[in-house]
Amino acid sequence: MGIREFGFVVALAAVAWGQTIAPDGMARMAGTDAGSGIQYALISVDGKLVGAGGAAPVPPPRLTAQCTKALDGKLQFELLADLGGVAQIAYIPPWKPTKERPVRPPEEKARVKTEFLGYVKQKPLQFEWRYMREIPGEMHFASPGLHSGNMESERFFMQYLRSLPTLRMTIPPGGPVKAMATVEFETQKWQGLVKAEPLCWASGL
Repeated sequence: MGIREFGFVVALAAVAWGQTIAPDGMARMAGTDAGSGIQYALISVDGKLVGAGGAAPVPPPRLTAQCTKALDGKLQFELLADLGGVAQIAYIPPWKPTKERPVRPPEEKARVKTEFLGYVKQKPLQFEWRYMREIPGEMHFASPGLHSGNMESERFFMQYLRSLPTLRMTIPPGGPVKAMATVEFETQKWQGLVKAEPLCWASGL
């Protein structure tokens, strides 16, 4: 199986910007958003559903690190995840009000049971994720703030993964999820790619 680049198969030893080769089961997409001028890099790793009957979803579940740099130099690190079946991930720039839509439509929330598995036993944690309106089925970690149920940031999440690299997430019914589902990701190699990514490294990971 070739290296998946969000819907493309990379078969070249040397490729252009935005088509970096990664180990099987991981993928990278990078570029600059034409409308906002924001530079972005998305690095994903495939996962698997746990305890689910029937055929595995295609594409499989994915965990994605999204690193960005705005025109003013502001750096941001975000996390995305899905249960599989999301055909293609794309960079979505920050929402801005328009005359036709001055208020941002609300996003559906999910309180996700999160287990970091490794050589020690860790009590499960609860984190709030939100379903993206632009990509059905895709969730983003709710960064701490006035309207977020999370006290901890994405960096806190990544610190846990450094010590306990197997991530298990149990998503309750709601939104596009019709029944409770559990997904698992092996993140050790993915973490290495994320840390090596210039935009992610600059964010202080």
